[in-house]
Amino acid sequence: MNIWIFNHYAVAPSHVGGTRHFDLAKELSKKGYKVSIFASSFNHFSKREMIFEFNNNPYYAEKIDGVNYVWINTPPYENAIGRIKNILSYSSKVYRKAIKDYKIEKPDLIIGSSVHPLAAMAGYLISKKAKCKFYFEERDLWPQTFVDFEKLSPKHPVAQILYKLETFLYKKADRIIVLFDKATNYVQSKGIDSSKVIYLPNGVSLDRFESLKKDKEIDVMFEGLDRKFLMIYTGSHGIANHLSPLIDLMGMLKDNPQIHLLMIGNGDQKNSLIEKAKNEKINNITFKDSVSKESIPFLLSKADVSIISMLESPLYKWGFSMNKLYDYMAGGLPIIMIANPKMVGELSEQKGIQVSNDLSKLSEKIIEYSNSPTNVKDDGKFLTTYVKQRYSWEVLASKLNEYLLKDIKK
Repeated sequence: MNIWIFNHYAVAPSHVGGTRHFDLAKELSKKGYKVSIFASSFNHFSKREMIFEFNNNPYYAEKIDGVNYVWINTPPYENAIGRIKNILSYSSKVYRKAIKDYKIEKPDLIIGSSVHPLAAMAGYLISKKAKCKFYFEERDLWPQTFVDFEKLSPKHPVAQILYKLETFLYKKADRIIVLFDKATNYVQSKGIDSSKVIYLPNGVSLDRFESLKKDKEIDVMFEGLDRKFLMIYTGSHGIANHLSPLIDLMGMLKDNPQIHLLMIGNGDQKNSLIEKAKNEKINNITFKDSVSKESIPFLLSKADVSIISMLESPLYKWGFSMNKLYDYMAGGLPIIMIANPKMVGELSEQKGIQVSNDLSKLSEKIIEYSNSPTNVKDDGKFLTTYVKQRYSWEVLASKLNEYLLKDIKK
């Protein structure tokens, strides 16, 4: 069976960013599927051209660990206007490429994945031409994300267009894939039968953690931190990541010089976070740039505890599915979450995950961990077992396969 995935922002494991579709495709290929990912050559997370740096070819195809990639040459960008041009470029070029390719080898299923809906729309249009099944995967709820973060009014013409496009794709899709545990309720609120919905959250590829690859560049990041109790954050440094409380928390821990936070990643808030730490003379934080997905396991192996902060937003009433959360669990790291426990739900009750908006309470837990290596090890081990049973890509791919066997044979 032949599956095509249209994901503008998909990356290879050697690139910066989440590898959801690579990890899923790799597991599906073990089950006999042929999977091709159609992705942009310009990396949204590192803002770097990854494929066509030295030539201007429109497309490039390669196979990575059994997964086929078709890279679409798209223009670089740094601002909103540039990003819109990039979106339009990808959407038109991927359509033209797929129109040619399906005549050579017909897909049995096309998965059109947001963030933006034009990639999914291109997938739907090709599925009609190829007379194959179409799944709409909504990784972020557009435009609901913008509305809930108060970046866009629900009555704005752009929001209205996006809502209509979202509902259109819901209706036309054979299945709808969502990443959040309560997002089925959101889809139902649009008048769609819940039987069409597949809950398939982000997950983790455990084989990366079972055979760690040493990395000299990662070793350099930890120079001078050998004797520290290390906390780590990995990921974007944007408004939605709500990282200012991490600086405040570390300010409360200044009198504990053995405790140190390493913040790995980039984003439009990074410079202001660095400035905040500097102005408040908080010296127990080190900022470093993003690393590739395949470097994450070795990076996490050098830390003791992980940390996440969540902005309180109506968006999270549908749930959440953070890649870093599952990476931390697989890496055997207890998790400190600056968040409202009601928003986090059942995870707040799991051993090894400390959830609170009370920074004093969290600082006490961090100090407790720093004085108890046994507790750190036990809690981390529990979370590794937990993520293996529920969120490994082996488990998630098997879940999706049950639907594929029903639908593609029809």
